[in-house]
Amino acid sequence: MNPELQLLLWVAGSFAIGPAAVAYVYRSGGGWRHQALVESDLGGMVVEVALFMYHIGLPFLALIGGALSVDLLGLGAIAVEGAPTLAGFTPRDWMRSSIAAALAAGFVLIVVWMARRAAGAPPSLSTNIPGLLPILRDAAYAEVHWAFYRAPFALLLQDAYWGTAAGFVLVATEWLLMRWLRRAPAHADRPHTLTMTCCALTSGLLYLIARNLWLMIAAHAAIRWAGGRLLTRAAQPAAPQT
Repeated sequence: MNPELQLLLWVAGSFAIGPAAVAYVYRSGGGWRHQALVESDLGGMVVEVALFMYHIGLPFLALIGGALSVDLLGLGAIAVEGAPTLAGFTPRDWMRSSIAAALAAGFVLIVVWMARRAAGAPPSLSTNIPGLLPILRDAAYAEVHWAFYRAPFALLLQDAYWGTAAGFVLVATEWLLMRWLRRAPAHADRPHTLTMTCCALTSGLLYLIARNLWLMIAAHAAIRWAGGRLLTRAAQPAAPQT
């Protein structure tokens, strides 16, 4: 079996497992089952292990199985002849990519802040913002998962741009399908939807520019952490002047 088809089958399997698990939890007994599972200590551990295996375990198995390469996942190169590397990238690559990631994340945060100020705050804005460590965990899960979904298309099409675009379409399709399976209302938690869309677009841009998974995770976490707080502060009425 050629590597392109093998990797595509891995991604197809991932795409089937995620919605199937969500359908089982939410469509065969309702969301109460998921809530009861998460609220128990053992259940919370089971959920964490399942999330880790889905987002990190499947790409790792594809990696060690030879279907996925480290460069397609955004981990750079194992070694670069004649140049020192840190986590798969040369110091010059780190410097250039770090500047690109900082500029991209900063631009997104400015746009989010300006858009919220211009549009005004919706009355039902969520203020349940996770802490930095949960955001870092979620950023790592999402970025590995997204890079995994881009990889077969970048390999098949031999074009990073169209591979990234196709991966974004697949990620968006999966997200909409899972949202429908959870019976989430269309207007539910719009700030989270906005920040996640910004994260996905920024991730795709950095995949094209730098393909550095570590910086993609950092930019994702910065947008989630700072963007959520910018949206919440913009939603809160100003304190009266005394």
